[in-house]
This record gives sequence, structure tokens and C-alpha cells, in this order.
Amino acid sequence: MSQVLQISATDYCRPQKMHELDDSVLKVLPISSYQLPDGSHKVISQYGDDIWRLEDARFPSNTMDNQKKLRFNTIPSQFVEAVKFALKHYDIKQNPSGATLLGVFKHLKPFLAYLNSIGVQSTTGITPLHCANYVHQCKTEISKKTKKPLSKGTLTHRFLAIETLYHNLKGTQWSFEHPWMESSASYLAGNHSQGKKTAKTQVIPDDELKVLINHCNKVLEQANNLIQIQSEIEIERVKLAETIKGKSDISAAITNRFLKPQGYSGLKEFNAMYSDIPGAMAIIILTFSGIRIHELCAIQFDAYRIEDNEEEVYYWLKSHSSKTHEGYTEWLVPEIVIQAIEVQKAYIKPLQERLWQEQAELLSNDPHSPRGLKIKSFKNHLFLTNSLQQGNQVNSLSNYAFGQRLKAFGDALGVKGLAAHRFRRTFAVYVAQSAYGDLRYLKQHFKHWGMDMTLLYSANRSQDEELYDEIAIQIKNFKIARVEEFLDEDTIITGGLAKKLISYRSSNESVKTFENRAAMAERISDTVHLRSTGHSWCTSDNAGCGGRSVIEGTECVDCDGSIIEKKRHGEYFKGIYIQQLELRQIDDIGEAGKQRVERDIERCERVLKDLGMWNEVKEVSNV
Repeated sequence: MSQVLQISATDYCRPQKMHELDDSVLKVLPISSYQLPDGSHKVISQYGDDIWRLEDARFPSNTMDNQKKLRFNTIPSQFVEAVKFALKHYDIKQNPSGATLLGVFKHLKPFLAYLNSIGVQSTTGITPLHCANYVHQCKTEISKKTKKPLSKGTLTHRFLAIETLYHNLKGTQWSFEHPWMESSASYLAGNHSQGKKTAKTQVIPDDELKVLINHCNKVLEQANNLIQIQSEIEIERVKLAETIKGKSDISAAITNRFLKPQGYSGLKEFNAMYSDIPGAMAIIILTFSGIRIHELCAIQFDAYRIEDNEEEVYYWLKSHSSKTHEGYTEWLVPEIVIQAIEVQKAYIKPLQERLWQEQAELLSNDPHSPRGLKIKSFKNHLFLTNSLQQGNQVNSLSNYAFGQRLKAFGDALGVKGLAAHRFRRTFAVYVAQSAYGDLRYLKQHFKHWGMDMTLLYSANRSQDEELYDEIAIQIKNFKIARVEEFLDEDTIITGGLAKKLISYRSSNESVKTFENRAAMAERISDTVHLRSTGHSWCTSDNAGCGGRSVIEGTECVDCDGSIIEKKRHGEYFKGIYIQQLELRQIDDIGEAGKQRVERDIERCERVLKDLGMWNEVKEVSNV
């Protein structure tokens, strides 16, 4: 009979001093457990098992079951007892997440394989020389996946795993010398550069994101109709099965009765659009919230709350985050995210009803049913799936499954290499662009990221602070990039500040003070106030024009603090110029109106000549 505890395995082990336990007690030490309806806990794995299966609660909800196991039968047998002791000791003392514990084991395995290959028979035989040789081998190893040398991140994890083994075996029968007394895992991996760090995650390019969002928005607009038709089809399918035996005949009847009147050619076209719903809704949520994939998969039916202060309505997305142990977390989102959530709730309803029915049947037959009790942890999740390999069983969507579906979704639209983690950085970059009025087709969805909304977000104790920090970094990076543009000789600019900048560009002395132009831009950006007016960059750190340039855009031309770029603002002044020429022909605008038209024409002419765009409009002005 399986071991039953009055408290969880984690709580049972916490006060234990492992080195004081004899082998017989250690062998049956509970490693993991799940709670029964009466409050007791049934043990899943014991210390003596070859495989430790950790609790679901120690992992994000989208983690597959086979990624929750420590398989000690996959390492050389002479190291099993030492590794078991070290990992359980580490688990009791540090209480890491399940993924962290499995990560230590994963990155320790290459080291153990190396030791076995050179004939080391016990951890007590590990020497600093063995470790030094292993470090050298890792640095010359080529990744089978990338066909490149191992990354600094991988090397760091591998070397940290050895340090973890060392620290948790100290004072035991398996202890060994410090692997590198005068160094550290991080230093050996090469993490000692003081250079500027850049993000490795690629932002989804504008043109690709536009394709994705346009398609997903189309699905969003059609989704409720698709879901309604699907519901009617399922009801009709049952009725037709009573009178029609052939599947093809049933499909033909459904096509003629339901689909063709709605403009669909048949079930194939309809099913393709219907099956796009969860992927499209997920992409909308990821794009406009900045949440991580495990946070998306943990969203439940009470997915959001609405804050209405009479002047503005704010939407807060709710989920559970396990990345940095935040737990309950909220994200500020635009209304399109709420619309996507409501669609997904309607889409998932049939799967959820099946899941609830399955749980009720399992627990009625066996109140301790592991599957029945497990369903409780995800039965209210917004993203569920049919597991075909498990008899069409309904389960929470795993990280791997979502990644595969997302990639296929992107491939179908010609967007290659789509991955969930790219949306978070893309979100931060777009918020930064929004802050400087440079967002183009997604601007309407990010307009809530004004200063008042930023303050609202930062005041929320349940906010995702790490995302907020990422946004701040991207805003600074955006500002640095703009300053670097201004200092580039190839950037065509005009405006009140342009002469000073152009003069500064030609000053070699100023550049010599810095390592390169990028470093100079980074330093200068800290001292420059910068905001976008839509038709220029404003560097005034005081009231400036008092906002008159919003009404009279050409006001910026004469301002000492303005910068007008050809690629960003040239078309604006070209359009204004042509418009003013048309107004010049009107007789009833009054003397003040005529004076303003002439003033605007003169200002636009100056800008267009400075930007090299005069030839594009001079024929219009009859010059």
C-alpha cells in the first residue's frame, strides 16, 4: 500500500537532517505527494525509487508530465547515491522550483558522463584537475542543435551544477575538493566582460507582426459566428446520424444546410478557420500584454478585472506567474485582449464541460483517483487541448504543444521561426515606440501607455515588475537609438537644433572622448529631453511652445529645440505644403488666415529644401 502522510512530502522533509538518517529510513523518505480529499497526502515517489516524479504544483501549468521526472537510471550507477543525496539536500535547504531542480540534474549529467569516461568511480575521486579538464572540454564542444560552440549560458549552468553538487555533499561520505577554488562558474563560462549587454531575443519585425495581427484580428471578428455555427453543426450531426449512415453524406448535408448559406465552400474551409481561433486569440493576448507562455497557459475563466474611474476604463489581465515566484500577477492590457479572452472562453466551453464530466465520473468511482484530483488544478484554464495520444483526453496545453502550434500558425502565414518568448520583448519595444509616438498601425492598442497609465501600472502591487523594468529599458534604448541617428552624418535633418547637431557631427574632438559613436549617443541621451510631436522631435525641457505645435505643426520649424528628420517627418511637411497652396487660392479666409497660410508655406519651403525634397513639390508651386 502506498505511503500516506498527514502533511505534504515537502513539509515532512523540511525539518529532516539527511546526514543523520540511516539507509533504511532514507530509502522510504517521501520525495513528492498529492493531497487527497480528506486532507491527507499520498506519496508519489520515495527516495529509493529510480525515478522521482515531482509534484505538479512545482511547475508551470503548461509543463508536460515527462518533464517533471528525475531519472537516476540515466546516469552512471556509481554516482546515483551521491547525486540523490545532493539534490534532496539542495531541495530541502533551498526549496527551488521543479524546473530549477531538474535543470541542475540535466546540467550535471554531462559532467558525470565525463567522469565515467575517464574511470572515476566515486564523487570522492573528483579533483580540481578533473574539473579543469572538463571546463576545457565544454568550451571546445559543439552543440548538436546549433552546430556552434556552447553558449555562455549553457556553460554557466553546467559549471553551477558542479558547484551545487560540491556544496551539498560537503561533510558527507561523498564529498570532494572545491572544483575551482580561485574562480567561479560564471567567470569560467566567460561572463566577465563589462561591455554593453544586448538582448538576444529577436523582436518580431513590423511587416511580420502586421501580417499576424491582421489575420488574428480577422479571426477575432469572425470567431463568435464560427463558434455558433460549430455548435449548430454538432447538434445537427447527432440528428443526421440517426437517418444517414455515411460520413460523407452527413458532411454533404451539413455543408448544404449550414456552411454554403454562410459563404463557406465546405467543412474543410470552415474547420481550418475554426481551428485558428485558439492560436489567434493566444497571439493577440501575447502581443498586447507582454505575458510569458506559462502565464498565458495559466489564465483561468476569471481572467480579468475592470477598473472604471469614470474618465477612463482600465483592463487588468490576471494570471499566475512562476518565473520569479510572483504568484498572482496582473498586467495592464487594451480592450482587444479582453475581447480575445471572451472568444476563447466560448471556444473552450465544450472541452471544459467534457473535463468536468470526466472528473465527476472518476471521483465518484474512486475519491482518490490521481487523474480526477489532478483535473482540479487546470479544469478552469482558458487554454485546453485534446491529447490524441492519450485517447482524446482533455488536458492543459503544454509549453511544447503550444510552441509547435504557434510555429505552424506562423508558417501558414509566411512568418517563419515564430516563438512565444519573442512576443514579450516585442511588446516592450512597441510600448517604448508608443511612448515616443512612433508606433504606426498598432498605435491605437498601445495609446493607454501614456504617463498617467504608466503611473497607474507602477502603483499596482500585483503588477509584473520585471516586465515594467523591460519596458523602461526599451524606452531608454529607443531614445539612445534616436540620438545616435541624429549624430549620424547620413541622417538628413533640419529644425532649430539641426545646425548645432550637424556642427557637432563634424567635430572630431567630441567623438574622441568616447570609444565610438554609439557610446557617445548613450551618454548624451541621459542629458537630452526627447519627445515626439508626430511632425518633429522636441528637445525642450520646459514649457517650450506650450503645446501650440499640436495645432500649428509648422511652429516647430522656428523652434531652437526641434529636430525634423526626412524619413520620419518629410512627408508631413510635403502634405502641409501642398495643402497650404490650395488654401492660398481661397479668398474668404480673412487677412489673418492669409498671413498664416503664407507663413506656413514659407516654413514648409525651408524644411523641404533642407531635407532635399524641394524637387518633389516645386512644380506644384509654379516656381
